[in-house]
Amino acid sequence: MSTGRRRATLLAACSLSAAAITVFALGGWEGKGRAKTVITQVATTADVPVAPAGPQPLLPAGWRRVRDANGGFTVGLPPRWTARRNRGTLVLRSHDKTIAIAVGADRSGPGRVAAPRVYAREAMDSLPGYRDLRASDARRLDGAPYPAAQATATGTFSQTGIPQSITLVALQRRGEATFTLLAFSSASATQDPARRVVDRVVGTLHSEQPA
Repeated sequence: MSTGRRRATLLAACSLSAAAITVFALGGWEGKGRAKTVITQVATTADVPVAPAGPQPLLPAGWRRVRDANGGFTVGLPPRWTARRNRGTLVLRSHDKTIAIAVGADRSGPGRVAAPRVYAREAMDSLPGYRDLRASDARRLDGAPYPAAQATATGTFSQTGIPQSITLVALQRRGEATFTLLAFSSASATQDPARRVVDRVVGTLHSEQPA
């Protein structure tokens, strides 16, 4: 199989394009399209045991649990945030519209077995809709409900010309799915609070049987 064919498009954080998520989540416009994540190695899933789902994480005080039945997961929603499923993606949005997090599940072959660091790195590298995208290398993320990796980036959203900070987290329940959280915030905003919120949301994710 050629390299081009191996770079198959997979579900990353959402079934909207990253650009459409950004505009919808931060600006209220509903776009169309599909997020594309390219994994260069389509790994075999034969005889891969499914890791246990584990207990449902406790939520921070004041949070509520949101279930995405089709995606097969639940996630915590901070106070005053909103959650809306849009074209196969669960989009969480802060009340002031400064932070948006798109959450999705990839149950394809690579999504079931690809290492989280590989998945996160290639997902970030293939993020569409940005100019001058500068991404960090993916690193292991400790303290998540499942083995996880995180990559961060800054770039200018081409459609609006607004600089943004982007965080992508890939969590894998091996043999079942890779769950992705793709977070956007303004590059001009203080990033520590945004990262803390994203980390806390990541810590609430729980895998379930999809509908």
